[in-house]
Formats: sequence, C-alpha cells, structure tokens
Amino acid sequence: MKNCSSANTYLILGIACLLLIMFLILRIIYRKNKTLNYYADVIRAVSRAISSHTEIIALNSNDEIIYTTHPSDYTTKQEFARKIIDKVISVNELQSFLRMLDAGKPYGVMLSGAGTGLPNQFKRWIATCSYVTAPESIIGCDVSVITITDVSKYFDEAEKIHKNNAKLEKFLDNFPLGIFYVNNKGMIVGANMTFANLMKINREHVIGCQVQEFIDEFNIEEQSQKSYEIVRIKPRYVPMFNAVLIKSSFSTSSSMQPWIIFKMEEVKPPKKESDNEFLEQEAFLFASVPSIVASKTGKIMAINPSFATMIQDKVILEKNKIMQPGNNILDFVQDNANSIMNHILKAFTSNDKSEPIEIKFKGSEIVTLAYLSKLRNYSSQRHDVDGLILIQFFDISEQKILEQQFIQSQKMQAVGQLAGGIAHDFNNLLTAMIGFCDLLLQRYTQNDPSYGDVIQIKQNAKRAANLVRQLLAFSRQQALKPRVVSVTEILIELASLLKRLIGSDIEFELIHGRDIWPIKVDYSQFEQVIINLCVNARDAMDRNGKLTVRTKNFFADKPFKCIFDTALPGDYVMIEVIDTGTGIDPSMLENIFEPFFSQKSSEIRRMSGSGTGLGLSTVYGIVNQTGGFIRVETALGKGSNFQIFIPRYVGNESIQNAGQKQNLRDLSGSETILLVEDEDSVRMFSARALREKGYKVLEADCGEDAIRIAHSEKFDLLITDVVMPKIDGPTLSNTLRKTFKDLKTIFISGYTEDTFRKDLDKNSNIHFLQKPFTLKDLASKVKEVMRNAH
Repeated sequence: MKNCSSANTYLILGIACLLLIMFLILRIIYRKNKTLNYYADVIRAVSRAISSHTEIIALNSNDEIIYTTHPSDYTTKQEFARKIIDKVISVNELQSFLRMLDAGKPYGVMLSGAGTGLPNQFKRWIATCSYVTAPESIIGCDVSVITITDVSKYFDEAEKIHKNNAKLEKFLDNFPLGIFYVNNKGMIVGANMTFANLMKINREHVIGCQVQEFIDEFNIEEQSQKSYEIVRIKPRYVPMFNAVLIKSSFSTSSSMQPWIIFKMEEVKPPKKESDNEFLEQEAFLFASVPSIVASKTGKIMAINPSFATMIQDKVILEKNKIMQPGNNILDFVQDNANSIMNHILKAFTSNDKSEPIEIKFKGSEIVTLAYLSKLRNYSSQRHDVDGLILIQFFDISEQKILEQQFIQSQKMQAVGQLAGGIAHDFNNLLTAMIGFCDLLLQRYTQNDPSYGDVIQIKQNAKRAANLVRQLLAFSRQQALKPRVVSVTEILIELASLLKRLIGSDIEFELIHGRDIWPIKVDYSQFEQVIINLCVNARDAMDRNGKLTVRTKNFFADKPFKCIFDTALPGDYVMIEVIDTGTGIDPSMLENIFEPFFSQKSSEIRRMSGSGTGLGLSTVYGIVNQTGGFIRVETALGKGSNFQIFIPRYVGNESIQNAGQKQNLRDLSGSETILLVEDEDSVRMFSARALREKGYKVLEADCGEDAIRIAHSEKFDLLITDVVMPKIDGPTLSNTLRKTFKDLKTIFISGYTEDTFRKDLDKNSNIHFLQKPFTLKDLASKVKEVMRNAH
C-alpha cells in the first residue's frame, strides 16, 4: 500500500516537471518569435528603402550606423547630417530635417539644393524617417531607418510643362491677331497683348471690362450664332476702326468663349456741327508730340494717340476713372493745379508766348514739360465751350531723374567733404586722448581709484573714434583693406550675432544662393554694412515681423538704376535685406542715406547706428567706396528690400577667411626712429610710447627739420604724418628715399591710405597706420615692420 502511494507521488511529480518543461519551451519559442518578428520588421523597412533606389541609413538607439548604402561617404550620424547640410540651400528645410533626426517618431520633409554642385543642376529630395521598436528581450536595440529619395524628375516634368506653357503664352501674345475670352455675362476674362495694343490699353485694365466698351453694338447671344462678322472697334483715345470678329471653334469651357479680331481700316466718325474742325485734322491726331485740346476751364476735348501712348493708362482718378475726353485735366495733375490754371488763363488772355510749365500726373512717374497755346481760328456754337487751347507735352522724366541724382550726389559729396575734414581734426585729438590714457593706465593698478576714471575717459574716446569712423565711411575716406572673400562665409559667421541683435520676437531667415561668386571687400566694413541694414530693418518692424537675408549672383545685361547712381552692365553679387516693417515714404527714399536724417512721422523711423543717425549713411559710404551700388524697393505698410550690388571679383587671388592678426607679445625694440608730426600732442604721446618700449626717438615737428635730422643722425625707421605744412609726408618720404634707398616708412593719418598713395611709387617698405591709434597699435605696427625688415 505504501509502495503504491509512493508511486503515485512520483507520477504526479513527473507530470508537473513535464508540464513545467513544456511551458518553458513554449515561452522560449514565443520570445524567439517576437525577436524574429522584430528583425523581420527591420529587414522589411530596409528592403522597402532599397527597392525604391534611395539613399538609406539605419541607426541604433545609440545613434550608431548599423547599415548604410554609402559606407564610404560617412561613418557617423554627424557626418551624414553634414553631407545633407552641404547640399540643402534653405535654412528652414535644414531645421526641419534636423528636427526629424531627433524627433523619435515617423516624420518626412522636402529638401532642395545644389545636388553634386555641377552648374545648372538643382535637386529635390524627400527625407523620411521610420522607427522599429525592439521587444523587451533585446532592450536598447531600437532601429531608425532614414531614407533620402531623389524626386527631381517629377519636378523636372512640372518645370517642362511650365516652360511649355510660358512658350505658348508668349506665342499667343505675339500672335498678329487679337484674341480675347468672354464669359456668359459678356465680360472679358482674358486677352493677349495684341488685343490690348489694338485697344490702346494695358492688358490688366482689359480684364473685367464688358466687351461693349471696345466693340460697338456687341451682343453675346447674337454674336455666338455667327461664325464671323464685320464690327466696329472702339479703342481708347484713337479713332475707331473696322475689324473682322471671328468666333473660335475651339473652346475648353462652356462658360468661356474665345474670340479673334482682325483689324481692317480706321473709321472716321461722322462730323457734328458742334465739333471743332481742328479735332479732325490729321496733324493733331497723328502728331508725334503728345498733345491734348482743352477748354478754358481745363476740360479735355481731345487726346491724340501719342499722348495716350505716353501715359499708357497709368493716369487715373481716385475712383479708377481713366483720363479721357470729358474729364478735367486739373483732376489728374499733382500739386500744381492752381499754377496750371493760371497758365491756361494767361494763354487765353495774353498775346505773348507763354512760358512752359512742369506737369506730373497722378498715378504715373512721368514728368512732362507742357507748352500752352491758344487755337486762334476757332468759333463754336456750343455754349459750354469758350475757346480751346492746345497743350503739348514733352517727357522729361529721364532728365529730372538725372538732375535729382546730380543734386543729391553734389549734396552728399559736400557733406562728405565737410565730414571728412572734421573727422581728420578729431582723429588727431582722439589719438592724443587715447594715447595718454594708455600711458596713465601703465602707472595705475586696477585697485587704484583713478584707474576706473581713466578707463571711462578711454572708452568714451573710443566711442568718439567709432563715430569718426562712421563719418569717414560716409564721406568715402575710410581706410579699407580689401581682400577676396566669400559672402556665404561672412553671413554664416554673422548669423548668430544678427539673431541676438534683432531679438527673439523677429523671425530670421538666411537664404544662401548657389555657387556665389567671390567679391573683394574690406571684411570688417562689409560686416558693418550687413549689421547696420539688419538693425535698421529691426527698428522698422518694431519687434514684430520677419527679416530675410538672401544672396544670389546677378548678371546685368544693361545699365540699371540705383540710389544716386546708375550701375553698369556686368556680374554682381546681390545681398538682399528684406523686412516686413512699415516701409518708406517714396518722397523720403533718397534722404534716408543722409547723415542724421530721420522721418519724424510715427509711421516710420529709420534711425540706426546705435542712435548716431549714421547707420544708413555708413552703409552708403562703404558700399560706394567699395565700388558697389544700393537699390531700395519699398512700399508703405508692406516693408522694404535693401539690395546691395558688389562687383564680382575676377582674378588670381584666393578666398581668405576671417583675418587672424599676429599676436606679438614682445613689443620692445632698440632701433632708432625718426618721428615727424606737426601736432604736438600726438608727437609727445608717440615719442613717449616708443621710448618706453626701448626705441630711440628723434622728433621733428615739420618736414624741413626732419630732412636736417636725417642727414645728421642715423635712423632705422621713418614715422611721419601725411598732412603737414610746406613739406607733407609723401614729399618727405620721396626726398629721403633718394638718399636712403631702403628707407622703411610708416605713414600715420586720419585720412585714408588712398588719399596719398597716388603720390608714391609702389614700394613694399611703405606702411600705413590709421588714426586714432592706441599705444599697443603703434608699438605692434613698429615691431611688425622692423621684424619683417630682418
């Protein structure tokens, strides 16, 4: 009995063990299947990418590449991201792509860029990211699969369609027959240029007009029943003419019918007893001089085609009423309506030849010089007309633009010369102030109570020096050190600074053009141009809006107008600074580049340059001195677009990065220096500074003393001011170099190097130091020249 009980116990234990083993086997199989399913998901994700011929990269949870179709191009996630950054142009697209990499969820973005960098190549890609989550059994093995699919061919097809449509539109515009489209209500909804030219009206003014305005007795229902008919056309300002009206058999819509007209001959209107015989004379109708006939009150009686062509329907009243017979000419002129009325009355009452008067029409940029003369042999039976007057117009728009540019240029030049002269005198004073501050600071420690006072004096002197530099930049007398640079590199380095300057409330976008040409500019001065324009844009937006800086290559095949100048044809690099601010009043546009100019109206404030009023004037001076041009496109309430055009550099010099100045720690020396300076304070500071560095200094306050000392004392270096009485710096240098062939010279001046370089031959031993300079600037320059001499 006991043996039987034991057997049962063992049997139960055996069955339990068997069930436990089966459970463990099933759990292992289940987990293995989940793992296999996970790897299958990864394989399927990668396979989908491979099958679509895309570039793929698979990353694990540690951002390590576990698979890529381009293993030789990149080995890390950072290298992969850098490759995409180098290709893509738009900053916004790049930001979306980088967010996709870090999103941790399925995502997709559109990218566009320069492809392989070959000319005339532009690529578009779709970047997607899919994630496969690992099961619990292999925690930490999540995989992200990133795909970059080239979809350029689809956009290429769309571009081809767009180009074909453009060609078709150009063909229709140049078609010798007039074509127009009419809807069921008799309204013109489309027309080619030939039709607009026949009607003597701009095409945008044709759209929306009723057909009856141009075709006499036109009825859409009756005309639709006929294939063709002879009709009478009523163009603006010119005589009517007969034309063949053809209903086109081709129509893509039941609600829009195309029509074709073919001009036959002009139709003379029937003579009315009240009409003036002069109006029928071909001498008036077909005269090359734009002319109108008006009554004593200014009412327009007739307009000849030449006048209609000149104004081109741009002259309109506030209620969109086009200038035509029956209206009063005084309603269409700007500002001087009373003066014009006086000239009209004088032409009627005086037998003397009237003086011409300048007339500018509303809604047009055309400026005319008008000659008024009374029609002598006129008699009328009409009670509302008491004599007629002939007004002939001569377009002087180009002449007025040139006059304004010349006057503005002369004014800017005069202010610039004044600013340059003041700046030179200030530079001498500031050199002494900053220099003696440096000498004082050597005698005090930072704990000394006087140390802070001296620092304050020096800092304010430097602020004054910065103001002087802006004056010199405006007057185009700033010392520039041009070198070949890349605009793209400059803007990349400036981007973070610009974002801080405009603040977080303003959206900032930087758009780089493809294969931007190199330019030759002063690196720091060009940075100042960009900074001033961005700060100016920030102030116009009042902490709200969007600022865009955009670059592109610009080829001009003909001269184009800019502020104060006309740019010549050629290759330029264009930098645009676009804001969505208040815009600029067109009447103020040419004044915004004047120093200390501001518009007091609350609508717009264009004062920049840290409150100095020299922000835009500095921009103008630097760009002009560099050989560039400025153009401004603006609209009140919509914003402004400042366009800078810098000539493309073509030469053998290579592009240089941001300059790295040599760090000269040891500024001492033992050479003998001949110092020539007519300003006592500058000479005293410079002599003391150089002696403290170990140099022996021979002082002279004029050129005559310098020549005398040079022939009696031995010296190693000449430091001389440029502008001095009797014998100036260049003359002194040329005189001494006749005796001392290897003479090394440092010119110091508040003016630019260009102002005196023309008086010297090309010599590598001639150097320049701009005033105001500090003790360290002077010692560093002397050390650099003497070290290079050895």
